[in-house]
Amino acid sequence: MNLVKSILVVALFAAFSVSCTTEDKSPVAVNKPLAKKIMEPFRYHKAVEVKPGLTLDIVSWGRGSSSVGGYLVLRSDSTHLNYRSITGELDGNIVDAWDMDLDSDGNPELYIQSQGEGEGSYLSMYIYEYNESGSNQQIRFPELGSALKKGYKGSDSVYVKDGKLMREFPLYTTGDSASKTTGEIRKLEYSLRSNSFNVKEVEK
Repeated sequence: MNLVKSILVVALFAAFSVSCTTEDKSPVAVNKPLAKKIMEPFRYHKAVEVKPGLTLDIVSWGRGSSSVGGYLVLRSDSTHLNYRSITGELDGNIVDAWDMDLDSDGNPELYIQSQGEGEGSYLSMYIYEYNESGSNQQIRFPELGSALKKGYKGSDSVYVKDGKLMREFPLYTTGDSASKTTGEIRKLEYSLRSNSFNVKEVEK
């Protein structure tokens, strides 16, 4: 009988010890991977894969100012071992870059969207169309006409919807120094033909 009691005591003690050991374990710290930091003077980098073997690397850089700088597009065609680059002056900071064939001619365009800072957060677009050999042609993004520019103070949003290039921005009151938003949004749709843009207002 004493032997049975002793065995029970030992078993209970062992179970208690395991329970305490389990509860006292400290949580293991998980090291999250750090976001890659771009080395100065570079500010932005995005790789756009047009198709397997063809990649466009978009880079921006600059020192001394956060609102102006330069951009660089590196075209790497590893299939045909063809490597080319283009560069230009940049107004604002790159928000996004993407490729699409808006005019459906088989030659994709590269779109680089840039935005200013603060109250003057106006939109700038840098667009290039590439052919199969790697040659490019810059396409001018049209400025707003007087009617569409009325009440415009920047803060643009640009996106692709159903294969169309869309742009929208809030409207502000005009005629006074302290202009305020009217609560209305102007929405524009851009189409491309023969490397020339057409724009129409689709919603306000």
